[in-house]
Amino acid sequence: MRTFLSFKWVVIALIAAMLVFGVTRALLARSEQQAQAQIAAAKLQEPTVFKLSAGDVMTAENGTLDTTVTINGTVQALNSATLKSNMAGTVEAVWVREGQVVQAGQALVQLDTNDARARATQAQQQTKAAKAQLALAERQRNNNQTLVDKGFISSTALASSDTNFATALANLDAAIAAQGIAQRALDDTTVRAPFAGQVTQRYVKVGERLTVNAPVMDVVDVAQLEIEIALTIAQANHVRLGQVAHLHLESSTHVVNAEVTRINAAVQASTRSVLAYLSLPPNSARVGEFATGLLTTGQATGVLVPRDAILNDQPVPYVQAVSNGLVKHIDVALLAMGRVNGQDYAVVTNVLAGDTLLSARAGMIAAQTAVHIAQP
Repeated sequence: MRTFLSFKWVVIALIAAMLVFGVTRALLARSEQQAQAQIAAAKLQEPTVFKLSAGDVMTAENGTLDTTVTINGTVQALNSATLKSNMAGTVEAVWVREGQVVQAGQALVQLDTNDARARATQAQQQTKAAKAQLALAERQRNNNQTLVDKGFISSTALASSDTNFATALANLDAAIAAQGIAQRALDDTTVRAPFAGQVTQRYVKVGERLTVNAPVMDVVDVAQLEIEIALTIAQANHVRLGQVAHLHLESSTHVVNAEVTRINAAVQASTRSVLAYLSLPPNSARVGEFATGLLTTGQATGVLVPRDAILNDQPVPYVQAVSNGLVKHIDVALLAMGRVNGQDYAVVTNVLAGDTLLSARAGMIAAQTAVHIAQP
């Protein structure tokens, strides 16, 4: 009995020891967790420091840029024409096709000449008859003048011969005019190129019956090309004759220079824009292709900042500067925009030469963020 009681107390003692050990272990684990939580909280309270490389920052500097205006437009020919038929007729021959080069005055299309040639011949014969009538009236007038001088007839007969002569002269003038009209109608049966150029469109075929003013062909002078651009009124105030634009064309991988040759004095009522025209080098583009580029309008001097370093996610544009190890957002106004050594820059306010700014590659960083700039 006594042995049984001893064993019982031993078991109770072991259980108590295990409980004490478990409680002690739990308390130690809790203390360790609290210490780790305090360490984590302390780390969260420490300010985040961004590490930046030397390429992530730049120094604002004073400089001069070429102010530019972004432009676009369609290439067109300075001289272009849609040739039309001046008379009705059947097409007898077409001597050129699309893409062919033609010279000024070259015959392009021939219409039926039978009726026009007959009318020209008729007018020519009427002119001959009028000349014969004039010659007869002139001889009669001269004869009557001789007879009047000798007293054989009265002056009344001379007046009548003078009237007949004047009538015959007027008839001759009318016949000559009619002959000229008939000859022009005959000439109009041949459609000719008004200037040297290239055929871009043909509208007729042999055997087709044309009406008056029916389109025949399109001819353009590819040696004189230009581009029409639309400018805002503010942009137009800075555009002058002789300024040069650098264009990118669909048909070429090279930059093409174009010069401002004309500026419209009126504002387009529908778009409130001002049209300007830039001449292109001969044969440098295709009529109808699209062109984009930059027109250099002058120069501006001030503190220069790359355009891609100016952020626009706020109502006012701003740049990111670094001062005393912290990022600051500085609102700026863009006084001028242009290019420096082929790169886009802007002249801005509120930034001083020597200020340290974040470049575009640094991305967007919240204001008051601590940064560390690694030495190059």
